Amino acid sequence: MCIKRFRDELTLVSGLIAAAIILAVGVAFYFTGDEPGKWLALGAGVIFFALFSFVLVSSWPSQEIRRMRILIGLLILNLLALLALPPHLDVFVVLFFVLSVTAASMFDEREWPWWLAGFAVITIAFFLWRDHSLDGLLSALIYIAGFYFFAIFARSLTEARQAETEIKRLYEQLQVYARQVEEMTVIEERNRMAREMHDNVGHRLTVAAVQLEAAQKIIDRDPQRAKEVVGVVREQVLAALDDLRGTVAALRSPVEEDMALDAALQRLGRSFQQATAINVSLSLPPAIPADIPASHRKAIYRAAQETLTNVHRHARAQHVWMHLTQADEEMMLIVEDDGQGMQGRSSASTGGFGLRSLQERARQLDGDFHLEPRTPRGSRAVFMIRWQQLVP
Repeated sequence: MCIKRFRDELTLVSGLIAAAIILAVGVAFYFTGDEPGKWLALGAGVIFFALFSFVLVSSWPSQEIRRMRILIGLLILNLLALLALPPHLDVFVVLFFVLSVTAASMFDEREWPWWLAGFAVITIAFFLWRDHSLDGLLSALIYIAGFYFFAIFARSLTEARQAETEIKRLYEQLQVYARQVEEMTVIEERNRMAREMHDNVGHRLTVAAVQLEAAQKIIDRDPQRAKEVVGVVREQVLAALDDLRGTVAALRSPVEEDMALDAALQRLGRSFQQATAINVSLSLPPAIPADIPASHRKAIYRAAQETLTNVHRHARAQHVWMHLTQADEEMMLIVEDDGQGMQGRSSASTGGFGLRSLQERARQLDGDFHLEPRTPRGSRAVFMIRWQQLVP
């Protein structure tokens, strides 16, 4: 059950002003006409305004629902006392308007209609008792329609505020989840790099060590054979060094975490080209929007890293083209090469950890990733993500 006081100061002040004006008009009548109950009317009016002010400006936790009901009940009793004073002014019935707004704002959807029904019953009883005619009933129905209208308006405003609060809470929770995803992504990237280093560089260096040991054993009796073995070992070491340079170049992060996406991609392309001797052509949009979330910028950069690593390891390409396009709240990275095509390369759905992680990352960001053949030769990797601005 949700109990909310008026948080908007304008609404709170408006309620207090409305109650003060209604009470002032009603009580002033008693003093103008020198009615015998003028001091009772003044006292009841002051008590009503004090209680009503206390209800509005106080913050009530959910466990104080009983106390809130008691206070609203005291307001109703006070209002009945004002209505009972001769000459039974119907101006005090208008106070049910502010009470309807209060009940609709502070009680949940299961309870506030019952308060509204109680106000309606009191209003009908008052007019029938005072007027003893159908005209009184018609007047009561007009007031009741007003109660309902103001209550519905107040309830809609309250639900809008609650929805805004919930959106803010979800937005903050989404930010927490995004940070957790980034942390998990970093861990996954480290694990992947460790496996790649073990499978590629580690394997080549292990083979080289075994061959060097064999060359050491035969160097005295067969120098020529040992020389050939050393030559093979040299090729293995150079290949391992080439793999190491390519992997490090493709997975190198920007110097600064907040580096602009275009600058980060340009730096990545230059580093990759210097390390692998594969030409890189980069095409960027004229202006990259500043409202792209950090998680999405990082995803684009990681996709470029992974696809360049895949090209270096499998494509045997001479040239790579990277195209970044952006439209509305959608961004697409296309990486093409002129290598051997899909032969010996993995699709996104059946490939290694790197390609599968790109596909999962794209899905998390409402996007897609796929690898396809390129005409006339080579392959094309397409990484697309979407985002939507959330205003807390």
